[in-house]
Amino acid sequence: MRWFLFLLLTVVCFAEDGPGWYGETRELYYGIPVTVRFTPADPALATRVWAVLEAIDGDFNDYRDSSTIGRINAGGPGVYDLNPSMIEAFALADHLRTATHGACEITVGPLRRLWKGAAKSGIWPTADQITATRAAIGPTTYRREGSRLSVLVPGVSFDFGGVCKGMAVDRAVALVRAAGCPAALIQVGGETACWGIAPAKRPHRLAIPHPDHPDDPDDPWARLQDPGTGMGGSTSGNYRLPVIVQGKTLYHVYDPRTGLPADTRVLSFSVVLPGTGRNGEADGLTKAGILLGTEGLALVQAAGGEALLLERAADGRITEHHTSGWKRFLAP
Repeated sequence: MRWFLFLLLTVVCFAEDGPGWYGETRELYYGIPVTVRFTPADPALATRVWAVLEAIDGDFNDYRDSSTIGRINAGGPGVYDLNPSMIEAFALADHLRTATHGACEITVGPLRRLWKGAAKSGIWPTADQITATRAAIGPTTYRREGSRLSVLVPGVSFDFGGVCKGMAVDRAVALVRAAGCPAALIQVGGETACWGIAPAKRPHRLAIPHPDHPDDPDDPWARLQDPGTGMGGSTSGNYRLPVIVQGKTLYHVYDPRTGLPADTRVLSFSVVLPGTGRNGEADGLTKAGILLGTEGLALVQAAGGEALLLERAADGRITEHHTSGWKRFLAP
């Protein structure tokens, strides 16, 4: 399983290219759909945007020992120099860890290996194995001072899958904004930012997939519309890429505080933030929301955003929880 795929998020965008627009969708990061649309069309700008999006893989793909984070993970305890991209990512991760009370954690890589190994072997991890794995997880396993990273504990494995797709969107947005484009949509998997009037002659819209048929674009759970400020949206759902151990289906998001997969009653968690440039934060908040449930709603609201939590009730129905301002983003 490739690195970005296992945390594939699913916000579906609805937009059509029009006269004067540049629009293209490619598959990057081993299969994630990435869409870039902006006006006025500018091939040179598009080339720069795609270069920024493609460069994320070189820093954050922890399945490749040749990537920046792959070399750190393979190197073990020691001191490493961080490039500006990594400095930004570590700073964002530190902020999210504090804001989510430890639910958003970039050293969760050992848990991913543990549970994927269990799925392959068919043997459920013991309590001692989970405890031993957690010894290589958390903020005490490393220290960062500016551009210098010290890995302090053997077995540490950084996993930026919960923030780097959002960061990719933010970097692309910064380029397009700096070029003065009055309208655009940038989407990397389930991380989307948009602003201005879409080619359909109305504000941009995004859709939250229905957990029971997430690939049906004609029947989403909800549609969101830019209220005029631009918006950044993120969704994480457990309806893709499950981990199965001894016939039991598990979530592919792991709780660093317990060492266990998230509760599968949680179907998805969506975050929308007004404005653009905060998709990296939204990316991390959706992962934390999966683990925190209704507590996550309050954290998103404290960050100035709105959130939607979908859960499976005991009778099989889907129940909805949302923040007080969620409905202001709903499309008419």
